[in-house]
Amino acid sequence: MVRPALKANIMFFSSIVFMLVPTILVVLVGWPTAASLAMLAAMGGLFSMIGYHGRGMLLLIIATGVTTFAASFVSENPWASAALMLVCGAGLGAINKWGLSLWNFMFPVFAAAVIAQPPKVASGALPNALLTSGIAMGSLILAALLTMILVKEPRQKETMVYPTKVNVMYAVNLGVLLAVSGYFTSIYRHEQIGVWLTLTIVIILIYPYAGQSTSRAIQRAAGTILGFLIAIGVGASGLPDFLFYATAFVFLEIALLMRIAPGKKYWEYVMFLTPGVVLISGKPSELTAVSHDRLYATIIAAVACLIVLAIERGLFWRGGLNKKPEVVAH
Repeated sequence: MVRPALKANIMFFSSIVFMLVPTILVVLVGWPTAASLAMLAAMGGLFSMIGYHGRGMLLLIIATGVTTFAASFVSENPWASAALMLVCGAGLGAINKWGLSLWNFMFPVFAAAVIAQPPKVASGALPNALLTSGIAMGSLILAALLTMILVKEPRQKETMVYPTKVNVMYAVNLGVLLAVSGYFTSIYRHEQIGVWLTLTIVIILIYPYAGQSTSRAIQRAAGTILGFLIAIGVGASGLPDFLFYATAFVFLEIALLMRIAPGKKYWEYVMFLTPGVVLISGKPSELTAVSHDRLYATIIAAVACLIVLAIERGLFWRGGLNKKPEVVAH
């Protein structure tokens, strides 16, 4: 347990650095409104390199550039935003034969971030859209290249090849739910809500089978509620800033150990991850607002996923959607 924990901690703290590098560069260049997008894109690049290494990276870079470019133009139109996210979700579901996992699940989140709060990095709509997509792609590539320093082999050694019925239903699930998130993200124009709505959906639906996803949705909702209650309690304690952020890293460390320890439930990991992420992502004075926004978005997304999965399960579960996938080694 000691050696896996040490390796996980090295990767964890290195990941923070790899995500911060492009974010800091974007701010230093003079584009602070793109900082959140840069960090999210860097996170996607990091996950992609860990999960699939160079395979699929070109496709992810292209998809990121196209969707963030389009998102800059549709952000003020809820229906156009919904259509863009529908395409993102349906496309993501359709290519799950490539192995829906760490390497590709983040890219709809980039589009949601731009829809919720488009960066202002250039004068004129077209130059701003081009530069926004360039920042997203550049941050993704830079984080991926930095990750190659530590990750020599991809974590995902095999590809799950699902039956056609599963692919179709999965694309429908992701398309419908992400379209709804795009619509409300455009209406609210609130980055926290838009990003967390979308992120919760793709995390819950990372598995194509309704049974797996339903369990994950319930556990994520339960763990998130408990985690936010813990975060709010820490925020109300009046800790000095240094101890406040130190406590965040303690929670993140516990979550990391929960993730690698055998036999731990997903909700236990989420319960400790949530306060760590919430506490580290903002000033203590902003904690209440940030917590409420993320909690609201997460619960709404989890409930929406459960409703869609319940409908799917009731209508189609006996139609071959529970057939196990084939496993193909790379």
